[in-house]
Amino acid sequence: MKFFSIIFLTSFFLISSCSDQSDDKLVSTIEFDGELLKIKHNLPNHQQYQKKSVADWNTINKNKQLRIIVLHDYQFNKFIQLESSNYNNELMSIIDFSIENNLTPIIVPIRSIANLTPALKMGLGDIIVSQLTVNEERKQQINLTDPLYYSSEQLITAKSFDKEILIDQLHDLKIGVRKDSSYWEVITGLTKEQSDIHLVELNQRITSDEKINKLNSGELDAVIEDSNNLILIKEYRQDFKTALQLSKERPIVWGVRKDNPDLLKQLNLYIKKEKLRQQLPEVRLGDLKEIKKSRQLRLITRNNSSTYFLWKNKLMGFEYDLVRQFAKQQKLNLKILIADDFDQMIKWLENGHGDIISSGLIKTLERKKLPVKFSEPYLYVKEIIVQRKDEKKITSYNELEGRSFFVRKSSPYWATLNSFQKQLKVLGVNFSINLAPEIMETEEIIKRVLDGKYDLTLADSHIIDIEKNWHNNIQSSLVLRGKHGQRWLVRKNSKELLNELNKFIDKEYKSLFYNISYNKYFNNSRNLFNESTRKSNDNKISSYDKLIKEMAKKYGFDWRLIAAQVNKESHFDPKAKSWVGASGLLQVMPRTAKQVGVSNLEDPRQGLKAGMKYMAWLDKQLGDDLPADVKIWFTLAAYNAGLGHLKDAQNLASKQGLDPNRWFGHVETTFLLLSQPKYHKHTQYGYVRGIEPVTYIKKIQVLYDFYLKKFPDEPLVKEES
Repeated sequence: MKFFSIIFLTSFFLISSCSDQSDDKLVSTIEFDGELLKIKHNLPNHQQYQKKSVADWNTINKNKQLRIIVLHDYQFNKFIQLESSNYNNELMSIIDFSIENNLTPIIVPIRSIANLTPALKMGLGDIIVSQLTVNEERKQQINLTDPLYYSSEQLITAKSFDKEILIDQLHDLKIGVRKDSSYWEVITGLTKEQSDIHLVELNQRITSDEKINKLNSGELDAVIEDSNNLILIKEYRQDFKTALQLSKERPIVWGVRKDNPDLLKQLNLYIKKEKLRQQLPEVRLGDLKEIKKSRQLRLITRNNSSTYFLWKNKLMGFEYDLVRQFAKQQKLNLKILIADDFDQMIKWLENGHGDIISSGLIKTLERKKLPVKFSEPYLYVKEIIVQRKDEKKITSYNELEGRSFFVRKSSPYWATLNSFQKQLKVLGVNFSINLAPEIMETEEIIKRVLDGKYDLTLADSHIIDIEKNWHNNIQSSLVLRGKHGQRWLVRKNSKELLNELNKFIDKEYKSLFYNISYNKYFNNSRNLFNESTRKSNDNKISSYDKLIKEMAKKYGFDWRLIAAQVNKESHFDPKAKSWVGASGLLQVMPRTAKQVGVSNLEDPRQGLKAGMKYMAWLDKQLGDDLPADVKIWFTLAAYNAGLGHLKDAQNLASKQGLDPNRWFGHVETTFLLLSQPKYHKHTQYGYVRGIEPVTYIKKIQVLYDFYLKKFPDEPLVKEES
């Protein structure tokens, strides 16, 4: 299988693209429905692709490019894989079609549904891929493929909405609908028969989550959603219900120009083949040969800070990085399956839903009895007692008298503590072992220790290393279990896969790639903020004050706020580099910089331009509903953790009875909850270390207040009440 560049013809930021900092080459990744397609990124000059061209199939093959017209927001479909989502992702399919035909997929985003067909006919692209439904107007203007799947329009309400709704009795309902969508045609057909339906025209950029939020706030009684979208949304939200099916199931198709019948023929052949493939059982119990036949390696893991998580729209995690590298070498796509606990991971592996478990697991006596095989160790760790820094460090076993440990029963820590408990009891030393919830990750247990809710816990040394980067009040004391290896698990019949994994470990362990990845997660400090470095000079904040004022004015921000942000991000060092590879005064990722036309982030002006342009884009995405004195904190949260995680936190705030449009004490609170499985497993973007954006904003606020007092001219940002 070959890997290709995906080129984005857009001046906007693409959540579905990110950069890999494992080497100096810019790498673009695009992930849909858990399928990771990693591709070499050698971005050519965009201008040569912006020319209008009504290319036929022969010309497409000659140019080795397929230009894919999508709705602008359709690109942003990046999320942590949900347990049972069967969402049919068209964009992943058309990219797969491109690869099969040795074509480079070029994404051409269009703002409005109404402009999709004109853009195709004008030659701005070769195919429309944006959940097109079949109607007479489209049939007249363009060719439509065979159906990919079927969908219907559903009228949905808040779960708390208690009125019965009938198709012929939509009296006095406030129904929200986008005028540029196919839903408008459906609902206006009903309004001709029922003139008392109250239609509320929605902004064309509104998301499904935002529509549901309007239902729960009482702003709307009902909205219309595509049944196919609802399959995905129901995976992480349960605060709405389907009240009516407004239309019969209609086919979802792709569109091509009338003068390109050969492309239509190739697409229809591909769709038939894909349907055949989708009808096959999802269970696959074969070895590496069958995995390669399917072109997909399925990784079973957990969503936490050492395995797999989404950070600033980049998929990360030490376990994830290693398995992704293995998949790349085997020329396989990687699918991620997130399990709740160890038992579920084993069940999925045994039943053939996944091929490999990678979740920081060691070989124990109990696990040796399972129908699995263990790889060679890829990481060696110690099990160490974790306690608060403000208490006396435990230096001997006698000091465990009367103490309490909290660990998961399925973790190896449980067996270690039980063994020590029996040994020390003979010596007259007694301590208790308490059960932590199985769905609670080790880092959350550690946080409870630091908050004083739990007394002590046991954790692997590499997890403690991560936590020390985020918490100042953590200390590790006694080692209860010496060096032992973490291993991958496969089914007993996966001998070839196990053999290749062991070869990979033997080759890559302590290699340059391995060491870079290890240091990125376990050794590099994330905390660039150091209040002692703040200058108290009466005349200036930094040597970049003039430049910051100029750029802040251009993009509509208070220069002192941006100065505070620069201090927090880089300490005014234009050559600063973060643990994930972000650079410059505002710590921008290289991929983002490239999209805004910045080539040298270490240049102070360019580094500021890239960060400020991204801030301005985020500000625009948040809409105009938020007051300026509130919106800035949301913008900073999105800048730090990603727009997707911010949306999750807002949705969770609505569910928790908090205000989704206020930061302090509201969305700030729910961000912290997103590190807990019982909350993040029901979100679109999954786990995030919520303490980071919360701390980020608090520290910027402290600096901003300091700078306001120092330079008290008229502020653009007021204190949120």
